Amino acid sequence: MNKTTSATSTFVLLDGLRGLGSLLVLVAHTASAWGLTPPEGGAIVVDSFFLLSGFVLAFAYEPRFKLGLTGREFMVHRLVRLFPLYLLGTVLTYIVVVAFTFGDADGADRISAYTLQLIPQLVMLPAPEAFGSPDFYSLNTPAYTLFCELVINLVYVMAFRWLSTRVLIGVVIASAVVLICTIFHFGTISVGSLWSDWWGGLARASFAFFAGVLAFRVVGSPAVVKRPKHWAAIPLLLLLPVICYIPATRELRPFVDIGMAIFLMFPLLLICQSISPGDRVSRLFMLGGQISYAVYILQQPVREIIDRVEYRTTLVSDIAPIGGIVAMVGVVVLSYFAEKYYDRPVRRAFVRMLKRRAERRAVSENFAE
Repeated sequence: MNKTTSATSTFVLLDGLRGLGSLLVLVAHTASAWGLTPPEGGAIVVDSFFLLSGFVLAFAYEPRFKLGLTGREFMVHRLVRLFPLYLLGTVLTYIVVVAFTFGDADGADRISAYTLQLIPQLVMLPAPEAFGSPDFYSLNTPAYTLFCELVINLVYVMAFRWLSTRVLIGVVIASAVVLICTIFHFGTISVGSLWSDWWGGLARASFAFFAGVLAFRVVGSPAVVKRPKHWAAIPLLLLLPVICYIPATRELRPFVDIGMAIFLMFPLLLICQSISPGDRVSRLFMLGGQISYAVYILQQPVREIIDRVEYRTTLVSDIAPIGGIVAMVGVVVLSYFAEKYYDRPVRRAFVRMLKRRAERRAVSENFAE
């Protein structure tokens, strides 16, 4: 797990992109508190996460696969990395939505529905639509991306021995075709969070993740080296929110989304991985990368509070953007402390437990021989 974390610190600008991306998702999900309309192209941020994940995981793990790291070990690493904060965000959301049922005539029925939905989500599985919600992950909507990522991670590690660069190029091209068909089918790339379009999330994750792995191969499987500082780092970082606001009519939306996801993000990654910002902002960028996952997966409780208050009153929109600023500060502070004092200790405990199990297994096997 530590190797994955240290890998990202090599690519400081990528840390900044992940941090900014998580804040952009938060702003889009709490748009009413900011007095804003969510950007039409904001979904591309999620695709950038898949792309960055493919690049960083290939950097961290492909050398280890060649040294014998098994697919089972890799998937355990991924679950240990993702599960603790996911569980915290899901449980906090459950507490929030249950709290808002008190005093309502149908409160008991809603609590029963929320509790039923919580059961599969406690083990990181989506809640069936029959349990009362059209959302793939009703208590932590952004978690649909974790499901998609883990599925593609499994495909990646199981196919790794056959995944030469030539084969990888074929996979990326085939995934691009599937993604293009998906975008035209739905009219947008913003799919995957509902049961009605969940498979679209897999199409997005497949193309972007394997494109990220291909980017890693293209740049020559970089070793841990210091990236040269360049003034263009900040403009490149700010390009991400600009992309989100590219306007398009309903008819042109699919073409714009295809252009951004397939033809723009890949070269942007190649450029961003090659340079670093100046020393003054590097620490901020690395901090952004460090808490980006926490910001992304812990924002749902705050989003639920804003949506429910807005449903009952106009308070949130009346004080905008103050509500949005408070929400962002709250989520960032929560994420910082949750990452440092909850996520890291829990993951270390998991790793220690897994090591002890492996040692006991080795002793048992040696004794049997």
